[in-house]
Amino acid sequence: MNQTFDNEMRNALREDPIPVPEAVHQRTEELLASLPERTAEKTVIRFPKTMQRMASAAACFVFLMMVVLPNTSVAYANAVADIPVIGKLVQVLTIRNYDYFDGRHELEADIPNVSDPINKESSELLNRDVNELTEAVIADFYAEVERNGGEGYGALHISHETLRSTEQWFTLRLTVSESAADSSADVHIYHIDRAAGKYVSFGDLFDSDSREVLEQMILADMQAQMAADDTVSYWEEGVDEEAGFAALTADQSFYFAENGDLVIVYDEFAVAPGYMGNPEFTIAAEDCAVLVDPAYADLF
Repeated sequence: MNQTFDNEMRNALREDPIPVPEAVHQRTEELLASLPERTAEKTVIRFPKTMQRMASAAACFVFLMMVVLPNTSVAYANAVADIPVIGKLVQVLTIRNYDYFDGRHELEADIPNVSDPINKESSELLNRDVNELTEAVIADFYAEVERNGGEGYGALHISHETLRSTEQWFTLRLTVSESAADSSADVHIYHIDRAAGKYVSFGDLFDSDSREVLEQMILADMQAQMAADDTVSYWEEGVDEEAGFAALTADQSFYFAENGDLVIVYDEFAVAPGYMGNPEFTIAAEDCAVLVDPAYADLF
């Protein structure tokens, strides 16, 4: 790697017409900027510095090959999918980008597409749900812009994140943030049980009886948090008749922490005032093990 190559890489990133996600572009620029600059002076390059430069260049190359290109080129992603080990994992591409700004209304949306080489039917069902949701909220955004006739203010942001991608389990998080007179943030989390070849929901893991037990655990957690910190506020069952306590439903958002604990995620305003954001509650894996459907007992 040399300074000429570094400059060529920077120019290619700036001039490439393919829309690179901002986070990816920023990280790439940071990696390029971290490469040592060459000067016109004659210098003695010591071995450790040479190794450091090689390591930095290698990290940049790996990042470009495994992150930038798979997220901007479908053809490249398909080629990567043919590589052993890598090809066994789920691929996530941003297939559509929406950007709109008229001075009063703003739209930024990255719509993902999931490709599971092992469970194609499951990934197709996941993509269907993601597309139906995102198309609906984007259509509502444009309809609101038209109704306002150029007046008023509003914003819609849609982003996604892969929470887990292994040979056994895949989890995608989609966040939809809207603001106008009020603001809200909805979290939608999708799962593929790759070992069983199923697209699964919270109701597949926990039946109504188990969900009631989990609700009581969450209520106890809420009460403990409020007792310990007077800035924490939740709408407990029966306290706020209008809002009430949002019971766990079959399509409840959740994910698994690295240690196997279950994390329940609520939408903004679902169980607390807006300043609390999207509350998350952790249930220990050993507690979930006695409540989960036996078909999923190995998850805990």
